[in-house]
Amino acid sequence: MKRSSCGGALTMGAFAATWAFPAIAQTVTGGHTAAAGFLLLLTERFEFTVAQLPALGTHLLGLPQAIGGTTALYLAGIVVAGLVAEAIARQILSRARVRAFDELASKTPLRAFFRALLLDALALVALAVAGRLVLGQLGPSDSLGSRLGQMVLHALVYWRTFNLVFRAFLRPHLPEGRIAPVDDGTARRLLAALDLVILLPLLGSLAARALEATGANREMTSAAIILYVPLVSVLLLVIVWRWRFDMAAWLTAMVPPTGFSRQLKLDAARNWWMGGLFFYALLGAASAYAALTESGTAARGMSTIESALIALLLFETLMHRITRHIVSELPMAGDVVADCVRLLVRLYVAILIAEALMVRVLAAATADEWVAHDRGAKMAAISAVAIYAGWRFLKYRMDSYIASNPLPSADVSGDSEEEVQVAASRLRTLMPLLRVVAGATIAVVGGLLVLSDLGINITPLIAGASVLGLAVSFGSQSLVRDIVSGVFFLAEDAFRIGEYVDCSKVKGTVEGFSVRSLRLRHQNGQLHIVPFGQVGHITNFSRDWTVVKFNIAFANGTDIELLRKTVKKIGLAMMEEAAYKPILLDPPKMQGVVDIKDNSVIVRFKFMARPKNPTLVQRMVIRRMYEQFPALGIQFATGNNYPFPIPATPGAAPQAAEPASKPVTAAEAPPQAAA
Repeated sequence: MKRSSCGGALTMGAFAATWAFPAIAQTVTGGHTAAAGFLLLLTERFEFTVAQLPALGTHLLGLPQAIGGTTALYLAGIVVAGLVAEAIARQILSRARVRAFDELASKTPLRAFFRALLLDALALVALAVAGRLVLGQLGPSDSLGSRLGQMVLHALVYWRTFNLVFRAFLRPHLPEGRIAPVDDGTARRLLAALDLVILLPLLGSLAARALEATGANREMTSAAIILYVPLVSVLLLVIVWRWRFDMAAWLTAMVPPTGFSRQLKLDAARNWWMGGLFFYALLGAASAYAALTESGTAARGMSTIESALIALLLFETLMHRITRHIVSELPMAGDVVADCVRLLVRLYVAILIAEALMVRVLAAATADEWVAHDRGAKMAAISAVAIYAGWRFLKYRMDSYIASNPLPSADVSGDSEEEVQVAASRLRTLMPLLRVVAGATIAVVGGLLVLSDLGINITPLIAGASVLGLAVSFGSQSLVRDIVSGVFFLAEDAFRIGEYVDCSKVKGTVEGFSVRSLRLRHQNGQLHIVPFGQVGHITNFSRDWTVVKFNIAFANGTDIELLRKTVKKIGLAMMEEAAYKPILLDPPKMQGVVDIKDNSVIVRFKFMARPKNPTLVQRMVIRRMYEQFPALGIQFATGNNYPFPIPATPGAAPQAAEPASKPVTAAEAPPQAAA
C-alpha cells in the first residue's frame, strides 16, 4: 500500500511538472531567441528527469531486499569500526601530542605542528585499517556488498582526512597547539561547521554512486540528485549564516595591524558570508544543472573553486602563525620571503579558480583554447612574483640602511658631553627619494611587463602615458621647473639632511625634501617649505670645515705675549684630548688685538673645526681661559659693561668681573654658533 501511494504521488508530481514548465519557458522568453531554445531544452530535460521519479521510488523500495540486512550491518560496521579505531588511536597518542607542543610550540611552532599532524595521521591509518578489516567480510571484490563497502570506506577516509586537517589548525582542546587565531569555543564551532561543509556534499555524492552501483540507470540517478541537491544547498546556506561570525573572527584576526588597505580587508573579512551565500547557491544550481544535462563539468568546477579557497585559507593561517611572533616596525628578511611565498600561492590559486570558472563553470572557453591563456597567466604570475620579490628585497635593504643611519636632529646645539650628528651622508639623504623613484619605476615597468605577458597590447598605454606627460609638462611649468631644479641640486650634492643652509630668503637645518620642495627647520623652530624653483642659490654652512672667531675684552696692561702662549697651550692640549681631537682641525689660537677701548683691550681668537658642533669647542676654550688666566695674572676687562664678579682663584687676588665675550656675527661664525 505504501509503495503504491509513493508511486502515485511521484507520478502526479511528474505530470504537473511536465505540463507547467514548457508553458513557463514559452512565457518568459517568448519562444524566439537562443535563450528560449536553451530554456526549452532544459525544461524538456527536467520533464524527462522528473518522469523518472516513480521508477526511482520503486528502486529505493527494493534496495533493502537487494542489499540484505547482513550487508547493511557490515556497511554500518565500517563506519563505526573506523571511527572507534580513530578515537582510540587519538586517545593513545594524545599524551605524545601534548608533549610535542609543550616542547616545541614556543621555539619551533612549525615543527610542532607537523609532528602533531603526523600523530593524527597515525589515527587515520588506524581508521583505514579497521574499516578495511570489516570490508573484508563482505565477500569478493566484485560483489555488490564489497563495492558499496569500498564506496563507504573511501568516503569515510575522505571525510576524516579533511577533519584531520581542520583539527590540526583549530585544536579545540589544545590551545597551545592551535594555528587558527580563535578562542576555544570558536574553534569547536568552526570544526563542526567545516565538517558539515565537507560531509553534506560527500553524502550526496555517495548516494548517487550507490544508486548506480545498485542498478539504477542514469535518469533515476539524476532524479535523485534533483531531489536532494536543494536540501543540501539549503543546509550549506544555513551553515554559512549560522557560523558567519565565527569565521569572521578567524579572518579578521589575520588582517595586518598596519597598511593602507587594512580597513578594506577588515570589511571583506567581516562580510565574507555574502560571498559564501552566493557561492553555495551557485554550487547548488550547478549541481542541479549537472544532473539535468548529465554533465558534471560545472559542479566539478565549483568544487575545485571551493577546495582552492579552503586550501588558501589554511595556507594563509599557517603563514600568519609562523610570522606573527615578529614584532618590528622594520620588515625582516623572513617577512619579505613570507610575503613573496604568499603572493606566489595567491596567484596560483587565482589562476586555478580562473580556469575552473572559465572552462568548467561558464564554458566560455574549451580546454584547448584555455591553454594559451593559462600559459600567459602563469608567465605573468612568475613575472609578478619576480618583480615583487626584487622590489621587496630592495626596499628591505633601503629600510635597513635608513634604520641603521638615523637622521640628525634639527637642534644641533647640544650639551658639552653629547655627540651630535650634524649631517647625514649623501646616500642617506637621497635614500627616501630613491625609494619612491625605484618603487614607481618598478611598479610601472613591472605592470607593463605583466600586462604584456597576459597578451594585452601595451603600446596604446605607453603612447597615452607619453601624451599625458607632455600635457602635464606644458600645463605645469612651475612644477616641472621645481622638479628639474631639485634633480640638479641633488645631483650636485648641494645639501644633505641635517646641514645648515641659506636659501637666499630663509635659513635653517635641512629636515627633508621631496621631488619639488625643500624643508628647512629654523633654529627657533619654524619650518620653511621652499620649492626648488625658487632657490636662487644655496650657502652651506655645514660642509667640510668651519672657522670660528670670537672676541674677548681684557684689562689694559695685559701681557699680550703671555696671553698668546697660554692660549696656544690650551689649544694644543685640547688637540690631544679624545673628545676634541676628531673635531679640531686647527687648535685655538690668538689672532691679535683688534681694538682698544677706554678700559679694555679687545683680542680676537679663532680655531678651525669640523662643522659638527663648533660651539662646544668655543665654550670649552672660554671656560679654560676663565679657569687659568686669573692664576697667571691675566685679567679680564671690568667696568660697567662687565658687572658680574669673578670668584677668586686659590693663591690669586680676587677678581671683580666675569670674562666677557663679544657676540659673534654671522659673517664670522657658523650658524650653530650664532644660534
